[in-house]
Amino acid sequence: MRNTLLLFGLALAISAPCSRAQVTLSGGKGNLRIHDAGNVYPGTLVLNMVYSGYGVKTKSGSFGEDHTLNTSLTLGLSERFEWFGHFVPYQDDQQHIWGPIGDTRTGLKFSFEPMNRAVQFGLLGSLFFPTAPNHNVMYEPFTADAYGWGVTGLVTFDLKNSSGAFPIKSSINFGYRDLDWGDRYFLDRKDLLIAGLDLKFPIRSSIFYSELNGEFFFNHTDRVAFHQNLIRFTQGFRFLGPGNLIFDLAADIELGRYVPTEKERALAGRRGRPFLKDYADWKILIGVSYRTTLFRHLSRAERLQKEQRQREDDKMETIRSKREKVAKELEELRKKLEQEKDEEP
Repeated sequence: MRNTLLLFGLALAISAPCSRAQVTLSGGKGNLRIHDAGNVYPGTLVLNMVYSGYGVKTKSGSFGEDHTLNTSLTLGLSERFEWFGHFVPYQDDQQHIWGPIGDTRTGLKFSFEPMNRAVQFGLLGSLFFPTAPNHNVMYEPFTADAYGWGVTGLVTFDLKNSSGAFPIKSSINFGYRDLDWGDRYFLDRKDLLIAGLDLKFPIRSSIFYSELNGEFFFNHTDRVAFHQNLIRFTQGFRFLGPGNLIFDLAADIELGRYVPTEKERALAGRRGRPFLKDYADWKILIGVSYRTTLFRHLSRAERLQKEQRQREDDKMETIRSKREKVAKELEELRKKLEQEKDEEP
């Protein structure tokens, strides 16, 4: 058992640089899409780029492709707060060699618990900006040509911080996304519930992770069956490369397997129901992250250590001053006694 714990400890130590740069596709500490309740280290900036690709043979015999490029920034503001921004510089529109840009997202995460807790809780708020000229593109999650917002609750179980010191980490995400903040909150048919679960563990300088996440239209379940929503399973592999770069290799599998019929597509267009979509059956994702330090931020533990050292230094300085004072008084007393001895007849 002791040797097992030592091996796990070594695996965690080697994978530490990789762990500190774990960010999601859209920014924010986590795996590919599931967010951790904790934040990246304060003062740390992580730049991330992820390419996703997919191909399918259509009914007409042609080969349809989908390519998307995601870029994100993640900044640890403090132990409690983390900011991220997400921009899509390229999104395949199935018409041009180089497609247009996608939407933009920014968000702020608040972590309720310190980084070294076995169970952590967090809250993530996001704003969505309709910067894309085309919305609701083929094979991708549903989008709307409007400003939106979302809020997600986060829970992370970090077993390496428990008494067992087992290097497994799991996070649960559950939230709400309003794709148009101009409509009725929680009542519009485009409103989504977001849910996800992940599991990850390190092996040497690598991290294996699995994710299950979904986006559900919850206001009209009578018209949209459960399997018609976007439900994905992701298996990913993250490893440390040259130059302190962190690389991601992952694959998505769409679990709903729903393919709208031509009649459903026609009815969806006429009745304004574009959420009946043919999501990508699978996708390959390749990502790279770079971590740098923008500013030095002392954690609570480091501040306490610094204050403790300062108190100890002050105490030692007080003792030294008292010793010097006593030594000076003894020297003065010695001189006085010698002087009195010399003055004796």
